[in-house]
Amino acid sequence: MKLNCSIVEDLLPLYLEELCSEESKTALEEHLHECHACMEKLGRMKSGDILQRAEKQEAKHHVHDYAKKVRRHRIRIGISITLICLLAVCVFSILGLTILDMRREANPAVFELEDGVHDLTSATLEITSEEIGQYVFYTNSTKIKVIVEGDGHFQGTVMLWDKEGSGNFIQIGEVNEKASACIFTGLSAAMRYEMTCDGLAGTKIAVSDGRTNSFWNSLLNVLNEITGN
Repeated sequence: MKLNCSIVEDLLPLYLEELCSEESKTALEEHLHECHACMEKLGRMKSGDILQRAEKQEAKHHVHDYAKKVRRHRIRIGISITLICLLAVCVFSILGLTILDMRREANPAVFELEDGVHDLTSATLEITSEEIGQYVFYTNSTKIKVIVEGDGHFQGTVMLWDKEGSGNFIQIGEVNEKASACIFTGLSAAMRYEMTCDGLAGTKIAVSDGRTNSFWNSLLNVLNEITGN
């Protein structure tokens, strides 16, 4: 069957897609062997088809890469939001514990004690250095703060003793007119304490439980508890 160029031109797209019948395919290939113009047209169509397929493949790659970028971006956003939420929970938890500590510091528990024991939790004691040895002290804040006040130059030590431990010496604090305060730390509410002074004759002494009711002090207490310091 002989085909003319017009019919071949109509059949070429079907030929490229392998949709024409075997009879049409055979007749078209015979015409292509004899017609240089139709063969060139087929070549151009093949080149265009290859280019189109390449463009489609490249577009597919672009879509795939974009989808991967979107997924990675969403994962990063999800991780960031999770970390921010965890950080917010930690910050608000620490703030809540700090407020509770401030309330506890502002309203310490006061217990009924045995006779002859001064409760530093309920009141600061103001005495002279000569009188300090007459008192037994109690604190439930783990601290005792001593402030010395004198006229002019003074320098000496304040010594803390375990009342129940047969006069067992615990800590010593050095004071003078420039550094007039010392703090004894690491104390226990289960113990009773005594104090003596050396070199501080004629001075006045204020003894307290060393509580500092402030946000930053309470925050430091909370952080120390969390870290175990």
